[in-house]
Amino acid sequence: MALQTTLYTGLSGLVVNQIALDVIGNNIANANTTAFKGSRAMFKTQLSETRSYGSPPREVMGGTNPIQKGLGAAVETIQRNFMDGNVQPTNLNSDVAIQGEGFFVLEGNQRTFSRNGAFSLSSQHYLTSAEGMFVMGYGVDSDFNVLRGDLRRIEIPLGLMTTATPTTMTELSGQLRARGDLA
Repeated sequence: MALQTTLYTGLSGLVVNQIALDVIGNNIANANTTAFKGSRAMFKTQLSETRSYGSPPREVMGGTNPIQKGLGAAVETIQRNFMDGNVQPTNLNSDVAIQGEGFFVLEGNQRTFSRNGAFSLSSQHYLTSAEGMFVMGYGVDSDFNVLRGDLRRIEIPLGLMTTATPTTMTELSGQLRARGDLA
């Protein structure tokens, strides 16, 4: 039985490290892919056996830790790294980037989410992904108020006249220096 347990423990270690290498290989293969977010494999002990229990501290010496041996490993999760990457200028007005949290909402046959902001305009002036999916955004009413929860295709009305609204109120805040010159 001991030999079988040893072989199983070693085999489980090989399997989880194979998965870790797969994740690393995927990170390397996609290193220069637009908006790619790397991953890492997180492991956990599959089973453990307690050989002896610990003891509490005494007046003259501290306690002892329990003795446990692992009986194999498993992949707990493959964790995605969502830290900001480097934003690189592309000189295309339709390309956008996300810094911080969030995703672009894309819609085609189904709704998907992406951090890839390499977009272009369709012949009908809709913002689209490289796969032809429509980029979605909140709608706006006739008074230019954002309608949260009302996702619509983002249309860029090139060549069309838009209604300009003059600024009617501004706010300025600051501090005056006590010993400064007044101009």
